[in-house]
Amino acid sequence: MAIGGIPLLALLPPPRRRWPRRGNEPFVGGYRLLSPLGKGGTATVFLATPLAGGAPVAVKILRQGQAVSSCEHEFAMASAVDVACTAAPIEYGVATAGSYLVTDYLPDYRSGAGMLGAGMSLAALMAFGSALANTLTSVHGSGIVHCDVKPANLLVNDDDVRVIDFGIAQFVGERGPDDGFVRCSRGWAAPEQLRDAPLAPSADIFAWGSVLAYLSTGFHPFAGRDLTEWILRVGSGLPDLTGIHPGLDRVVRAALAHDPGDRPSAPELAAICQQGAQQEAARGQTLLPRSAAGSSAWEGTPTASRSRGGFTPSG
Repeated sequence: MAIGGIPLLALLPPPRRRWPRRGNEPFVGGYRLLSPLGKGGTATVFLATPLAGGAPVAVKILRQGQAVSSCEHEFAMASAVDVACTAAPIEYGVATAGSYLVTDYLPDYRSGAGMLGAGMSLAALMAFGSALANTLTSVHGSGIVHCDVKPANLLVNDDDVRVIDFGIAQFVGERGPDDGFVRCSRGWAAPEQLRDAPLAPSADIFAWGSVLAYLSTGFHPFAGRDLTEWILRVGSGLPDLTGIHPGLDRVVRAALAHDPGDRPSAPELAAICQQGAQQEAARGQTLLPRSAAGSSAWEGTPTASRSRGGFTPSG
């Protein structure tokens, strides 16, 4: 049956996802879903418990239509790095609800998306920058470029910062799939990612600079009116660091260098920031990055409440 030449089925709303249930509780694979932890562009993450018993875990369920190969890729990338750098992967599979990935749940960690922005002291920014750079040093030492370093993909517990979501991670020097798509998060990609060039650890260094600038000022350094303007600004190599703490300006500007070869390495960033944090601590400044009051662990909230030109970066 058709209406105006359009098949009736094409006019109907898509069916709602129905979770398999045991009793009154939904489950996926061998895990009972308890509550959502966060939601991104391609997946939803739930707090869950194994049906066989045991510690709580995090279950990431991809949107329907996403191939299990995506979970397989993320599992392989996350498994290749030190477990102290991330939420360790446990298993992946396919269920009625879709492809899923199970990882450790870290209850004492908060999402970087809930961190305060312009209110952070220089000491806290330096301590956070050093911890993130140390984590990236380890990831890069495993031969992997994360490719998606942004607040929502960071878990923070005092002076420990971990990276999660290795969904678009690549091995150093690897190119993405030759399908015409650029895989990145809006607002956090390095210029070479937008050109779909082979990636080096310097791509993550660029994202490190964007994150630190955003946390320091409350604004994204390449904000624009829309996606097109963001791409043009990233391509210009001219970040807007207005209002950044004077003690942070030089190292962030170096990390945001347009030429990947001009950016410092993760170990260099860690050493610079550690020295800066120690100097600020000697002046009586707090060293620990602050999380937004009331934010639950892994809760995905906006990093800052304002952005120049109306542009809001993803995640």
